[in-house]
Amino acid sequence: MRINLRQIEAFRAAMEFGSATAAGEMLHITQPAVSRLLADLESNVGFQLFERRGRGLVPTQDAHSLYEEVRRSFVGLDRIGQVATGIREKATGTVRVIALSKYADGFVASIIGQFIRGNPGIMVELESSGTAGVVEGISSQSYDVGIASATVSDGVIRAEPLFDTSVMLAMTESDPLARQKIVHLKALDGRRMVVLPEDSEYGSVIWKALRKEQVNPTVVGEARTHASLCKMVEAGAGITLVDRTTAADFVSGNIIFRPTAPAVTRNVATIINTRVAQSIATNAFLEFLRNNIQDAVRR
Repeated sequence: MRINLRQIEAFRAAMEFGSATAAGEMLHITQPAVSRLLADLESNVGFQLFERRGRGLVPTQDAHSLYEEVRRSFVGLDRIGQVATGIREKATGTVRVIALSKYADGFVASIIGQFIRGNPGIMVELESSGTAGVVEGISSQSYDVGIASATVSDGVIRAEPLFDTSVMLAMTESDPLARQKIVHLKALDGRRMVVLPEDSEYGSVIWKALRKEQVNPTVVGEARTHASLCKMVEAGAGITLVDRTTAADFVSGNIIFRPTAPAVTRNVATIINTRVAQSIATNAFLEFLRNNIQDAVRR
């Protein structure tokens, strides 16, 4: 039995429109072409599908039985077509994002929320991790987009600069340094400070800057997240140095943030796998991220 898709399309159209002429108009072929396709289909299946009455086609009971199966099959094909259209028009798909924790809990979540609002058919999954986790997630193709430091590029992954950030000094309102608009790092010498571990990427940058200025704070606490350090400061542990985006997101009436001199800057980047062709949905998210990042971090 050599049934082809064109025969089934002609059969479906004839069942739905009741004539070879109308079926031909729907399929953009001639009436004789439809009649030929139906005759070939009847020959292939081995039974009559239609009675010809004037210009109309009257389906047999066997045709109705066959049509039920054809209809179910075309529902699946129509659904495939709808999904393909959605993908092409950036209306459907899934984007998996992994970001450094300090960014995932702040501007990244905010931008994802805005993106979802404008693209309700696209699912976005967000995971937070350290630098090593972001690199591993992108390298292993477990995630589509990473957001981390721009220093992580290698042969498999590529960092594309997104924006520059800087370190801010966090202290309580009553701290004497709060009266200064910009605080020199040397003013931190001997001060009680809670810090990022030096073995963390961001912590190593901060400690390098402190040592360059010959600053030796009195370390009284340590935490691996910037938000945790701010909570410690809020409770009276001392002072700390955190990322500017954390300062923008941290809500407290008791903490003051000030820029430092010299400035300690970092470049934040999107991390992608160079061996993978990005989906339309992923490219749409990346474009949205780049277009909206400055507004998201300029707070």
